[in-house]
Amino acid sequence: MNYLALAKYSSLVILLISVIVYVFGDPIIKLLSYQGPILGSGILGWYVLNSSSKDKYVEDDQGERIPVISIALRKYSIIAFVLSLAIIIPWLTPYMFRIEEENQILFAGSFTSMAIAGFLIGYFISSFKFIEKIIIYSLGFLADILYFFIVYDAANMFGFPETIIVNYILLLVFGLKFPEGILFGVYIIKKVKAI
Repeated sequence: MNYLALAKYSSLVILLISVIVYVFGDPIIKLLSYQGPILGSGILGWYVLNSSSKDKYVEDDQGERIPVISIALRKYSIIAFVLSLAIIIPWLTPYMFRIEEENQILFAGSFTSMAIAGFLIGYFISSFKFIEKIIIYSLGFLADILYFFIVYDAANMFGFPETIIVNYILLLVFGLKFPEGILFGVYIIKKVKAI
């Protein structure tokens, strides 16, 4: 299977769907779909790094083949990750999101910022060691759980009924987080050579 081609086209599809949701979706759908530009551009960042590396791969101490450039970027990876979080987090507060809904320039800036941060994460993710990737994913999963409470507050601020809010959150959990968790679980099992 050509993983590079799959990454390229899946990133473009996710970004296209994200743009459609951001333009036509209601405020809560937009707030819940913040991961779209991050995930889509993150996959694109991974694709750009790996497609430019061609055959320049090495095996790390875990036996994983990673691009040579990832080794060179390793000392900058934590800086890129913290910078990405600094770009993402301010846009996810309900107060800021309400301002974005009333100002189209800020709204476009939010989407663009998420996409830039996602690209940085995707580009540098190969530079992290296996255990660091597990820690990052675990922190991200915890942040998503906490984010559901923020969404709940924001939905009340916009006057959405509780049943709609719960339906949206369940859709996100079973439509995105559950499959994402399964894929990451398979990745971990493969890494520890259980399958």
